[in-house]
Amino acid sequence: MSENKIKSLVDNFYREFAGLPNHRAIVRNNTPEDAFTLAILKVMYGETLDYEVVPENVDKISKVIVAPPDSGIDLFIEIEDGDEYYYDIIQSKYSELTEEEIRACFLGMRDSIKQYLKNPNNVKPNLRDVIAETNFNSSFKNNCTYYVYHTGTLNYGKNFKATEKIVTISEMEVVLGSLGRADHVLKVPFAEFTSDMFNNYILYENASDNAMLCNIRGYDLAVLCNKYISSSMGRNILFGQNLRDSLDQKKSKTYDAMMETIKEEPERFWNYNNGITILCEELDAHRKGRNGDVDLIEITNFSIINGAQTTNALGAFLRNALINNEPEAIEQLKKVYVLVRIMQVNNEKLSGNISIYNNLQNPISSRDMVANNYEQKKLQTMLMTGEAPYVFVEIRRGQTVPPQPRFEKHQRITNEDLAQLAFSAFLQAPFKAKDKKKTLFNKDGSDAEYLINEYYDEIFYLSEEDDKKGILFQRSKEEIDEALFIKYLYVQARNKMKKTYDENIAKCNQRIAANSGNAEQQQKMIQLYQRNKEVNNTCMFYCIALYFTLKENFGSVGDKNSFDYFSFYRDNRNSSYKDDIIEYFAKTFLQATVKIMSKLLMASGSGSATNWLKRVQSQTDFFDVLSEEMAGDLSYQEMYTEFVNKFVV
Repeated sequence: MSENKIKSLVDNFYREFAGLPNHRAIVRNNTPEDAFTLAILKVMYGETLDYEVVPENVDKISKVIVAPPDSGIDLFIEIEDGDEYYYDIIQSKYSELTEEEIRACFLGMRDSIKQYLKNPNNVKPNLRDVIAETNFNSSFKNNCTYYVYHTGTLNYGKNFKATEKIVTISEMEVVLGSLGRADHVLKVPFAEFTSDMFNNYILYENASDNAMLCNIRGYDLAVLCNKYISSSMGRNILFGQNLRDSLDQKKSKTYDAMMETIKEEPERFWNYNNGITILCEELDAHRKGRNGDVDLIEITNFSIINGAQTTNALGAFLRNALINNEPEAIEQLKKVYVLVRIMQVNNEKLSGNISIYNNLQNPISSRDMVANNYEQKKLQTMLMTGEAPYVFVEIRRGQTVPPQPRFEKHQRITNEDLAQLAFSAFLQAPFKAKDKKKTLFNKDGSDAEYLINEYYDEIFYLSEEDDKKGILFQRSKEEIDEALFIKYLYVQARNKMKKTYDENIAKCNQRIAANSGNAEQQQKMIQLYQRNKEVNNTCMFYCIALYFTLKENFGSVGDKNSFDYFSFYRDNRNSSYKDDIIEYFAKTFLQATVKIMSKLLMASGSGSATNWLKRVQSQTDFFDVLSEEMAGDLSYQEMYTEFVNKFVV
C-alpha cells in the first residue's frame, strides 16, 4: 500500500522530469528509477525547501540532487543551524537491498566524501559541483549523517554506525501522510495487536473519548518499533507526538535493567515497568467468543507519547537477537508483556495536554513544553499585533504563519532562533548564542526560582508579579525587527563573499596550472582564502554582535526609522537598494568580523573556525580586539554612520 503511493509519486516525477535539465539530466530518459530521488526530496525535505519540487525549479533542484554519474551519492543536503552546518548524504535505490548491499552503499558514500576532502577533483564532476554550492569543508566532516533509501523492509543490521541510517518506503509513507495534516504531526497510520493470554483489559467509553487499558506482548511492540527505527526525520516516527526521544541507551541504567529483565525473568517485566501510553485517532477492539473477550485491538493514526525508552529497549533486544541469530532470546521476548494505555483523542489541545502531563516525571528538553507559558504567548502576540513592523515567532513546532498581517522573509523565526539572536545582538554574547541552544529550554532542577533556567530567563522572563523582564521584553518591536533583518543580511552577504572566495581560489589554481607567477605564493593565497571562507561561513553570531556593538557606541536606528523593505523585497527592477545594502554589509561588517576572527584563529592554534568557536575565551578575545580597533580607528564609526545614512529611511 505504501509502495503504491510512493510508486505513483515516482511515476509522476518520471513523466515530469525525464531528460531534465538538458545539459545534465537528474532523471535520465528510460530510467524511471532516477525519479525515486525526487520523491525522497519532496517527501522528506519538501517542507524545508524554499521552492516546490516541480520542473520549473529544476535548476534549484539540481543543486542538491547529483545527476549520474554521481560517485555513489544521489542527494547532498545542507542544513544550516546558526553558525553550524549539518549534512544529509543520501544514496537512493529503487529496489530491495540486502544488508551487504546497504553496507556497500555506506562505504561508497563515506569514501567519496573522504576523497572529496583530499581533493575535490577525486570525485565525479557532478558531485563536486553540487558540494561546491554548499559550505561543506573538513571542519564539518563529523556533521555528516549518511542515509540509504530502498524499497525493502530491512532498516537495521550488524555494526552499522550511529551516523548510518536506513530508510524504507514504510517510513516515507508515514511522512507523506503527515504532509497533508493540519497539525503536521507524524503518526503511524495503522497497527493491530492481540490482547494477552489472560484477556486482561479494561474498556473506557464515553460520548467523546474511548480508551483501553490492556497488556500487549513485548515482541509485538518490538516489531513495530523496528519498522520505523531509522527515520531520516532524526527520530523514530513511532514517537511523533512524544515531547522527547528516549534516553541515550549507552548512558541509561534503566535500559540496562530492562535488557537484563528480558533475558533473565521476562515474566517480571510487567511488574517492573510502568508501561506505555498511546494516543490514536481511532480505537477499535473486536469482541469475539462467548464471553465477549477482546481478541484484536486496532489503532489508526497513532503515536506513543510516553514510553519511548521502554519501546526502544524492546526493539533493540529483538534487533540484537535477529542479528546474532539467537532464537532463544526471541522466545524470551515473547514472554514479555507491557501494560499499555490506549486513548482515542481527536482534540488537538487535549492531545497536547496529555503529551505534556504524561512527560512531567522527568526533565523536559523540548521547547514544546514552554509553548503554553504566559511569556511565550505574550511575546508572540506582542510581535504580531499593533503597528508595523510585524514578526511571527513560532513558539510550537508545526505552527503555520498566518496570512495576515504581512510578514517579510526575515520576520519569521522560531523562539529558539530568536533567543540565539537576542544573545548575540542585545547581550553581545555570541558564545552563549551557540553554546546554550541545546539546553535553553531545560528545566533547572535546583531550588532557584527560574521560569525555566537562568539563560531562558535572560531572554524570555516575564511575570505579572514583578517588574523583572527578559531582554526581548526590554526591546521594542523595531529593535527586534532590526536584529532579524541584520541576521538576514548576514546570510545574503555570507553567500556573496563565499562566491568571491571561490573565484579567488579558482584564479590561483589557474595561475598555478599555467605556471604563471610564484606557485608557492599562490598556494599561500589559496590557504588564506580558504581560511577566510571558513570563518565567513561560520561567524554569524560574531558578525551580528559586532554590528550591535558599533550601534551601541556610535548611534542607533531611530524608533520610527527602518530599512526600506519595499525596495529590498519588491522594487528590484527600479532600485539597486537590495544589491547595494548586501554589498555594503559584506564589505564592511562581515569583512571586519572575518578579519578579527581569522587573526585570532591563527594565534590560537585551534586548527579550524569551528574549534575556535567552541572556546568561551574566544568571545573575550574577539571583543578585546574589537575594542582596541574601535578606540584607535575612526573607520568603524564611519562604517556604521554611513550604513545608517545610506540605507535607513
